[in-house]
Amino acid sequence: MKRQTVLIILFAGVLFLLSFTIGYKVMNYRVSQKQLTIEENHGKKDNNGNLDLEILKEEETISPNTSMVIKTYYSSCNHNITKLKSADDEIINMTEKQFVQYIKNNYPNIKLISFSIKEIVLREERNHLCPNHYIIGVSDGYIAIYGIDEDGRKYLDKVFRDYPISLLKEVDQEKLINGIVVDSEEELSDVLENFIS
Repeated sequence: MKRQTVLIILFAGVLFLLSFTIGYKVMNYRVSQKQLTIEENHGKKDNNGNLDLEILKEEETISPNTSMVIKTYYSSCNHNITKLKSADDEIINMTEKQFVQYIKNNYPNIKLISFSIKEIVLREERNHLCPNHYIIGVSDGYIAIYGIDEDGRKYLDKVFRDYPISLLKEVDQEKLINGIVVDSEEELSDVLENFIS
C-alpha cells in the first residue's frame, strides 16, 4: 500500500511537470505571435529589440461645458473687466488650432491666452472708457447724465429738466459742456450734488 501511494505521488508529479512545460511553451508561442502582429501593424523594433510604438494623443476640443473668460482692458481709464460665458454653438468641437484661426478671422483684436477643455481665456484691448463710467454733461441746455456702451460710445441716460446750466457759474457751465467723467454711481451722486442742490 505504501508502494502504491509513492507511485501515485510520483505519477502526479510527472504529470504536473509535463502539463506545466506544455502550457509554458504554448503561452510563449502565443505571446511571440501577438508581438509579431503588433510589430507588423504599429511599429518596429529599435536597436535594443524594444518595440518603438507610436503614441497617439487625442486633441482637446471645445465642448458645451467649456467656459470662456474674456478679459477686456480699457486703455482710456486703465480698467480691466472680466466676463464669463459659455462656449457658443459656433465654436463647439473646434481644436485649439481651429479656434485660433477663427479668432484671427473674426476678432483680430482678441488674443488667446490659454486653451483647455475646461476653460478658454481671451484678452481684448479697447481704446475707450469702460461701461462703468458716466459723463455728466449738457443736453439741450440742461444738466444730463451720459452712459458709455460696450463700444465706447456715449448715450443719453437722464436729463434734469429742472436744472438748466444757465443758472450755474461760467466755470461750472464750461466743465459740464466739456463733460465730467466719473468712475462709479457713488461718485456720480457726489458730483451731481454740487450742481443740483
